[in-house]
Amino acid sequence: MKVESLKLRKILDSRTNYTIEAEINGVTASAPSGASTGTHEAKCFVPRHLDEVEKLLQKLEGKNLTQNEFDKQLRELDGTEDFSRIGAAAIASSFAFKKASGFERTEKFPLPLSNVIGGGEHGGNTSIQEFLVLPVNAETFPEAIETNRKIYQELKKRYKQKVMGINDEGALITSMDDEQTLKALKKVTDKYDASIGLDIAASEFYEDGNYKMGSMGASRSPEEHLKFVKKIIERFDLIYVEDPFDQEDFIMHAKLTREFPDLMICGDDLLTTNVERLRKGVEQDSCNSLIVKPNQIGTVTEALETVSLSKKADYTPIISHRSGETCDSTISDLALEWECPVIKAGLADIRIAKLNRLLRLWDEANEPEIGF
Repeated sequence: MKVESLKLRKILDSRTNYTIEAEINGVTASAPSGASTGTHEAKCFVPRHLDEVEKLLQKLEGKNLTQNEFDKQLRELDGTEDFSRIGAAAIASSFAFKKASGFERTEKFPLPLSNVIGGGEHGGNTSIQEFLVLPVNAETFPEAIETNRKIYQELKKRYKQKVMGINDEGALITSMDDEQTLKALKKVTDKYDASIGLDIAASEFYEDGNYKMGSMGASRSPEEHLKFVKKIIERFDLIYVEDPFDQEDFIMHAKLTREFPDLMICGDDLLTTNVERLRKGVEQDSCNSLIVKPNQIGTVTEALETVSLSKKADYTPIISHRSGETCDSTISDLALEWECPVIKAGLADIRIAKLNRLLRLWDEANEPEIGF
């Protein structure tokens, strides 16, 4: 595709922070940002002199490029390993180029993994960051959304005396601790024939060699924390566990994966959509699924490289939003093009942009399928 025009501008994200919107050939896309971020992620900030970054990237105007060539040019123009020069302009521009050049969508739709109660760095009273639901028995995408919607609404109604608001991701904040939350969620998910998942985000409370869950008044060694995670997996029939250990601990992730090979043991901060870290995870049998956040690595091309390796290694790729979001729905289209069987895209607030995009695409599809 020929780059006829390229513009950058500051826009607001869901936290009322600034992010970047890129416009290529009249098509716009924007960069999300995370609060709970892995050490090895690409930088995703708004450069102080955005006009200078815009002039730098406008060197690509007039060139005929593929997605791969465009993303390589972004790397070369930035000149750093982690996009510490152009920041969020990288993924915003990569997304805009992809949207302008078009998607090759399949009709294999992802199951929505929805955050219904939250805590940790996203705001709330639990150390566990996200309490998630997965409608494993849904036969259509609209049915899956309806299941998750009913669970969210029933939680608000049944526990209204304990609901204190919503957090960064539109998830409910309650006065319950981690164990109380799991008990409450189990009652409701059983009613709607859905399963529970957790984003533990353990790096956020890993300190001095111990896992310090302040909400439960607990400080555990890695082995004690492993026992705790195993206990809640078995007690609450979890189907999904994300970042159960620190972002550098491939060994403990591998231990848990060996014990629960049929569960999705998922690496986010551990793997950061990075093909080299995924290779290390595969070599050590750490996890069997991974979060795919294109802004973690900085470009669509590099995110696709990680997805491709994950499929060869029999890891489940789960494409995901960030806690600081916009109305951009690029990841919804990528979920279909890359055949990701699960999308983690929230459920309420600004995140409905991703889900509503998939609902429209489902309605337009000829013979759509859902899930694994």
